Amino acid sequence: MDENKKKLTKEEKAKIKLEKIEAKKQEKAERRKQFEDLFKEVQGHDGTQEGKIKAARAKKVKKHKDKIGFKKAAKEAPVKFLKEINKIKWSSRENLSIKFLWVIVFILIFGVFFFAVDYGLQHLFVELKII
Repeated sequence: MDENKKKLTKEEKAKIKLEKIEAKKQEKAERRKQFEDLFKEVQGHDGTQEGKIKAARAKKVKKHKDKIGFKKAAKEAPVKFLKEINKIKWSSRENLSIKFLWVIVFILIFGVFFFAVDYGLQHLFVELKII
């Protein structure tokens, strides 16, 4: 009888395992279906080429601009150009002179630095008899 009991419990355990596996498969299938539904909702199509085309037409993704004639563009271009020029905020003369002086100072600093590095390397190479 003990052997019968052990067999039944093994069989029951196997059935329980199978039920768990089936439950997991069903749960996974439900999650996959939920994801696909969510994807369709967000993307607006089912993933096929026809579905993509239908969704794009429904959303009207691209709006084509009307072409402007050459004559009209030639008339409007100077006006647009002047409007853009007027938006520019020009620096004052004092501000420009200060910036110019800063540029000159930095050029001098970097010139002295690179001269010193070059002079040092030249003497190093002479001492090492590389040159």
